[in-house]
Amino acid sequence: MAMSAPANALSSLLRLRAAEERRAARALAPALEARLRAEAEEERRAAAVVAARAELTARRREDAAPGERAAFALARQRFWTRLAAEVGAREAALAAWRAREVDTSRRAEAAARAAHLRARQRREVVERALARREAARVRERERAAEAAADDRRPLTRRDR
Repeated sequence: MAMSAPANALSSLLRLRAAEERRAARALAPALEARLRAEAEEERRAAAVVAARAELTARRREDAAPGERAAFALARQRFWTRLAAEVGAREAALAAWRAREVDTSRRAEAAARAAHLRARQRREVVERALARREAARVRERERAAEAAADDRRPLTRRDR
């Protein structure tokens, strides 16, 4: 039995939708990798901020030596100020990285996931239409077979 034109159209549409879904899946992989790289760099930068804070805290605990000159005390204060500035710079760099790279990569991944989901849903719609069409064909063949069987059955007294 030859396929009808609508079934051929649906089959063609299914092939197109499946190709769309494969393209969307291929686009998802690089988006996921970019997000993972951005988050790994974010973790590295966050660890650098924590280390800089720890160093500043440790250095501030250093006591002045007995009989220390004012020049040494001022130098130590300037050193602490530089360390605090470094902590601030690292924190600012981390915040900028999050805003620029991490958030952007997360949005790109979410968009790629949504596109893949839409593509899969569109393919599934066509698959369901094909399944409904095939179920209708099966029902029609069964009805025709029943009608043919009824036509071949000999008439009894009750049927007359």
